[in-house]
Amino acid sequence: MEATLVERLPTVAEYQRLRDHVGWGNIPDEYTEAGLQHSLYAVCLEQAGKLVGFGRVVGDGNIYFYIQDIIVITEYRGQGYSTRIMDAIIDWINAHAPDGAMVALLSVKGVEGLYEQYGFIARPSALYGAGMFQIVRKS
Repeated sequence: MEATLVERLPTVAEYQRLRDHVGWGNIPDEYTEAGLQHSLYAVCLEQAGKLVGFGRVVGDGNIYFYIQDIIVITEYRGQGYSTRIMDAIIDWINAHAPDGAMVALLSVKGVEGLYEQYGFIARPSALYGAGMFQIVRKS
């Protein structure tokens, strides 16, 4: 059975299950709900009524667009579903981002090739320094 792409946000419970599946841990539901609601665009991959993949765009909607949470459940990987999610996201960005806007993402190790297909440049490179991030830990 083929999975279907649907332009929608996942529920908090669906999103938490996906995060748990990939080992990202959970964030309290009230923060998760607020964060999801601030998404610029989201697409869910569904099969038989079950969420099996997801991706979204966050940012300011004008200058910066950040691709976030590209997740496909393990047993659905290798079937082109990540590409379908990215195709939808890139189509949306191309329709909504102005000339000169920056689109960025953080890749999980080993899947950089997926994003390179869309013109993303790995860092560091001859022109750009290393990408950096920080996770807030309060305890």
